[in-house]
Amino acid sequence: MHWRTVSGATFIDAGAEEAIVPALWSQDTFIEKAGGSEIIGQMWAFPDKKGRPCCLIPEATALFQERCAELLERRKERLLFYVARCYRYERPQAGRYREFVQLGFEYLCPSDSARALLRSRELAAGFLDSLGLRYTLDPAAKRGLSYYLNGQGFEIRCAELGAQQQVAGGGAYREGAGFGLGAERLLLAMTAQALPRLSATSPKRDTELG
Repeated sequence: MHWRTVSGATFIDAGAEEAIVPALWSQDTFIEKAGGSEIIGQMWAFPDKKGRPCCLIPEATALFQERCAELLERRKERLLFYVARCYRYERPQAGRYREFVQLGFEYLCPSDSARALLRSRELAAGFLDSLGLRYTLDPAAKRGLSYYLNGQGFEIRCAELGAQQQVAGGGAYREGAGFGLGAERLLLAMTAQALPRLSATSPKRDTELG
């Protein structure tokens, strides 16, 4: 599936511009923005040739927060979406990978993060609706990343995925609001939800060997 095409249709229609997210970034950004969360210990971190602490990005929202003033350029608000490769050092399992694709949306609006949160939540749900996905939305989930404002997070889950059922999560932060979706987990959810329909309409066949 071409995620840039699929996600772009929804976000561009909402007035968002595409942002290109680099895979390599300074460790300091994530330590400052997401300090205390589990992703700090999961970063692929190393010094560059000049000894500066770098990492493969574990998520993308912190980058937009750090560059908010530059991205707004005297504007009051800006909508951005992205398709980024992210990396975390953790034990691979279904729905959790060391390299994964994050689809994301950020509504930079420092003057009204509550409005940005509402719009972000609507877009997250609208995107999944466009894919025909069945899900549950928790509008007041506590988010693990420390940059989210208390009580202003949300998660979207698909029960078919079992223990790793979260497919999207986001919330409000000081510079605005946004959300991220794991593309691989989203595909797992779409496949899991399609299986009952496929098994009901497809004829059964005996297994053939040789």
